[in-house]
Amino acid sequence: MRRLQWAACRLLKAEASLLSRPVVAEPAAAASGLLQAASFASARSGAADSIFCTNVSGLKGNSPILIGLLEYFSRHMPNVGFYQPIGADPLPHHHNLPKHVAMLRQAFSLQDDPRRMYGVSEEEAQSLLASGRTEELMDKVFSKYQDYRQGKDMVIVEGPTVDGIGNLVELNGRFAAELDAPVLMIMDMHRDEEVTAGELYNRAMISKQDLQAEHADVLGVVLNKVPKHEHAVIGSALAKKLAAAGLPYAGGIPADPTIGSARLNEVVQALNARMLYGSEEDLDCDISDVLVCAEEVGPFLERLDRKIQERVQRGEPPSRPLILTSKGRIDLLLSLTALHLTGMGPHVSGIIAAGGTERVIGPVAERVVMHYNDQFIPVLDTPTGLFEACRVVSSVNPGILPESTSKIQHAKDLFSKHVDANVIASQLALPKQAKMTPKAFIHKIHEICRSDLQHIVLPESADRRVLAAAAEIVKKGLARVTLLGKPAEVAATAEKFNIDISACDVLDFLDCPQVDKYADQLVEARKAKQLTREGAIDLLQDLNMFGTMMVRSGDADGMVSGAMCTTANTIRPALQVLKTPQKTLVSSIFFMCLPDKVLVYGDCAVNVEPKPEELAQIATVSSDTAASFGITPRVAMLSYSTGTSGFGPQVDKVKEATRIVKEQRPDLFVEGPIQYDAAVDPAIAAQKIKGGSEVAGKANVCIFPDLNTGNNTYKAVQQSTGAIAIGPLMQGLAKPVNDLSRGCTVADIVNTVACTAVQALGQKRKAAEQPATAAAA
Repeated sequence: MRRLQWAACRLLKAEASLLSRPVVAEPAAAASGLLQAASFASARSGAADSIFCTNVSGLKGNSPILIGLLEYFSRHMPNVGFYQPIGADPLPHHHNLPKHVAMLRQAFSLQDDPRRMYGVSEEEAQSLLASGRTEELMDKVFSKYQDYRQGKDMVIVEGPTVDGIGNLVELNGRFAAELDAPVLMIMDMHRDEEVTAGELYNRAMISKQDLQAEHADVLGVVLNKVPKHEHAVIGSALAKKLAAAGLPYAGGIPADPTIGSARLNEVVQALNARMLYGSEEDLDCDISDVLVCAEEVGPFLERLDRKIQERVQRGEPPSRPLILTSKGRIDLLLSLTALHLTGMGPHVSGIIAAGGTERVIGPVAERVVMHYNDQFIPVLDTPTGLFEACRVVSSVNPGILPESTSKIQHAKDLFSKHVDANVIASQLALPKQAKMTPKAFIHKIHEICRSDLQHIVLPESADRRVLAAAAEIVKKGLARVTLLGKPAEVAATAEKFNIDISACDVLDFLDCPQVDKYADQLVEARKAKQLTREGAIDLLQDLNMFGTMMVRSGDADGMVSGAMCTTANTIRPALQVLKTPQKTLVSSIFFMCLPDKVLVYGDCAVNVEPKPEELAQIATVSSDTAASFGITPRVAMLSYSTGTSGFGPQVDKVKEATRIVKEQRPDLFVEGPIQYDAAVDPAIAAQKIKGGSEVAGKANVCIFPDLNTGNNTYKAVQQSTGAIAIGPLMQGLAKPVNDLSRGCTVADIVNTVACTAVQALGQKRKAAEQPATAAAA
């Protein structure tokens, strides 16, 4: 909420003009009105706010905008950070850190470990994308970002502009959506000096559509490198066009010679040059000219002086050129040194001695030089040959380095003068519906798993996928795992497929001391069926029954099976021995991971034709399951009719079930009967549901009226959209046992085990709360 106070205050003070004057911090006393409207902050549960900056022109040169944003937010927040999904342009002089990471970390004294400030290196990103492993790239970027953002009030994220990685707008849209960071579109003009406001508008709207197609939210537009003579005209015209389209315009930074000219420290970086004499501080200076000295020192000094005088005669400021020469030119070095020390001139910005391995000067001359070192111009050497050094210097792309103190300050001034940060802040302060993307959902599950490690049994140790999943689960710290089977055989299978299961337990379920204990418990559980002890021993030869009894006895917290056997074989033992004392209806849910959200579908696997009372129970239990996974439930009781628009027995059943849910659980947001489109689409909901609803258009728990509808719907959505379906997860059992599809992948098994661990932990916590509640009563 602290961020909203200053955002509100800035809005109250904002001028009508889109181009603001320099920002001055204001008191936050007048913020209360806007604070009430900005409810999205609480929806994010204390997570950092963020802005995703992407150059939709696909060009580099975002430094002034990044510097300006960090400067603006740092004045109002104590903990602002910077993150790059792909760390680009590594700097050799800064331990190969990405250029902007190193520069912003130094410029704003950020205390973060720089290795946490980017997801993957440029080389790793290119390799992953080239080999079609985009999801692996997304997982790495998302995981590191979630770790980095903890405790941050604001994170400025810079989307990659790396060459050779395909459609950058599409990739950045995916990054922004997964990180749940609204996009500030940067449009670079340095290649389009004659472009009109209309053309810029068209490009902005196309880029917005491309980003939204990847489910990213768009915050606004800012221009970069606007030609000075067109700055005011283009800015005014573009602002009007974008405002009419509902896309905010924050201003534009003009093309600037200070930012756009190379400086000595940039040349030093490009040549990997080594400082010999002089002060490091003097490297942060402009280079107006580069002269090569290949002649005798006398004629060269005359040529140098003439060039400087010609500039003065043209009314240009005197230049301090950079001198490139070969090693061993002690005559040039001492001559320029004398001119510099005496103040007689001509003066130069520095000397770079190129090529060769010999010393620049001998030991006698060096004693003279070292005596005056604190007054010296920068003298450097580079192993690069003179001809190649000239080529490198001529191709240096001007930028802002960590040492570019004057450029960094100039960038702050440009941003403050030409960009209205109030426009950006006001967009952040608008109410926003909380998102739960698939990666955020899975990350949340993993966090819950790691908070209290649960013990999960995997009976099917003969399956390669199960072994690979078991290894990944323990490696990620999601659960303790026990595999059922003969240890020697399981180890041999794992070794055959080069899978390391050394951190997993292996239990021979056919020959272990627990059999007697489980047999006694099984006889007790099935006494109504008159099960004998011999019969119980026979049943325990089945790996699923054995695993289920491990769960019943407390030797494991949950079981996952079904990769090799049928659903009936997996679930039947659980239905026989893990029923709750209240005989709760056993049902199921699927977590449907769509590109931009996660929905809960129930019941799609167990109950064929539930009665109204049973349908109501499915709804309440599914809501509690959703809540245990970090989803605030908004329940849609689905039907072919919305409200009172239709009639029939099926509609009446859903109406009655909805009434029961509302009566039994007044704490839940529930709507029914309602059609699927009105439940999940805000635009359709606005047409079909009058008077407002906490569920319509934003439902995340969808309860289907029967198994035929639910099972077909989940499969249709999965196959048509590419959604990941996690489940079915069983509900209503005393302890969790879950089924896998025989066509499951390793990722499916890992996800199901993680969900099973969350269920187990939730049941333990609920059981612990009940005695406390009873004691309090």
